[in-house]
Amino acid sequence: MTIDFSQVITAEQKAALALDARATTIKADCRARILDVASEATQMNIAQAGVIYAALRADGASEKTARGAVGFEIGDLIRAAGWKAWVSLMQAECRRAIRAGEAPVWPDLPEGVADLAARF
Repeated sequence: MTIDFSQVITAEQKAALALDARATTIKADCRARILDVASEATQMNIAQAGVIYAALRADGASEKTARGAVGFEIGDLIRAAGWKAWVSLMQAECRRAIRAGEAPVWPDLPEGVADLAARF
């Protein structure tokens, strides 16, 4: 009987595979937490509303008219900015936890962001 040593997994390879699996798990958790707040369709709807709002304002529409046209309420632009900042913080924490080999400490969702997402 011959043993094919080219098929042997070394301790280093095993450790690398474990690190890759851990990174994949953390990334999936980060993505799931973000999508739990706003699906990809919801994110696109909010982004599209922001673009249309900005275009209407650039064309001279009043703030009230532009908000009404896209379904924004007073404060939604601040909430949308909070959403974007939170996603960036989530991604940064994901990368930090992977690099440090620690459990992620996910940032809190800004107030009002979940309500904004629910409307879109």
